[in-house]
Amino acid sequence: MIVNDASASAARTCEIRLAGSDDLASMVELLPELDGASYSQRFPGQTCSDFIRWKYLQNPAGDAAVGIALDGERVVSIVAGTPKRVWLGTEVVLAFELGDFITAADHRKRGLFSALINLVCEEAQQRGAAFAYVRPNEVSFPILSSRLSFAEPGKIEMRRYVELSGLVQRKLGIPAGLLRGAGADWITRRLSIPDASASIRVEAIPRFESDVDQLWECTQDQFGFSLVRDSRYLNWRYVECPTPYRIWRARRQEKMAGYLVAFISRLQPIATILDLYTHPADEEAAAALLNVAVNDLLRTGTQVVYAWALQRGAGSASSRLLKRTCKFVSKPLLHFAMRALNGRTVQDLPDARWQLTAGDFDGF
Repeated sequence: MIVNDASASAARTCEIRLAGSDDLASMVELLPELDGASYSQRFPGQTCSDFIRWKYLQNPAGDAAVGIALDGERVVSIVAGTPKRVWLGTEVVLAFELGDFITAADHRKRGLFSALINLVCEEAQQRGAAFAYVRPNEVSFPILSSRLSFAEPGKIEMRRYVELSGLVQRKLGIPAGLLRGAGADWITRRLSIPDASASIRVEAIPRFESDVDQLWECTQDQFGFSLVRDSRYLNWRYVECPTPYRIWRARRQEKMAGYLVAFISRLQPIATILDLYTHPADEEAAAALLNVAVNDLLRTGTQVVYAWALQRGAGSASSRLLKRTCKFVSKPLLHFAMRALNGRTVQDLPDARWQLTAGDFDGF
């Protein structure tokens, strides 16, 4: 596919096509611009090539569909679609999560983004995907919704837990150590972090075992929408990924009752809860996971803990307790967009019992 571009000085053309494994080295030149200095946090001790090889070529759901635009031999724009298996109430369907939206500064506003989105969605449709989904920013969302057939089934709240001592120091200049000594952080924790039950044991684990498969099998029909959270997917996403994560498992007697995954920034005293999963009615397990994990994160020096939560449509114990712990909501809310494929419509999706977390999206 060729996209014509009439620039201010002269007409030029870019080639638009799907990337192959031979294109990875060229893409590495552009991808780090996604997140500046923070991008390297995704693969400490490894390379960008290692990271995108994991992401694009080692996914148990299949290889990514990656659209690229080339100006000569130079990759100037990228859109990636990562296949995910999604539980929709009664069946498992294939979906593609879109991300890695990047266009070189000297090639923007030329229609490359739209052309690549359509190319990747057409490839996803050819592979039998039911829909594509994405968490776009304020720049890309208007293009997706007005020109590219994306709809917004809901918005996402970016919520945060904040240690009071650090907050007051930043606002008023009062030393954080003095406030901690006065018990300010203890009060904040007591008001926000749920108590743990003695009947639930929470432990850090290095990887997911077969007990998470049993948990998924016993709980999946309680959700209207959720990525398939089996051990094969979770180990690819959180263990085999070059990005380092911390994982906690909750057990009731000898059975797994849930898990929590978090990411700790190496550049700032912040952490993000990426995935909290339990039976939607299991408040005891959700509370124990949040209690242990958040306190562990704070002991590492974390001052702010972020989490994403659907504004409405979740209704699970884990969602309710996550919102209680991370009380503060950033504005504006985050967009969540979907494009239906293969005869489905976004209106066909369930309107309740959604399990959607930050780890279900690109960027962490």
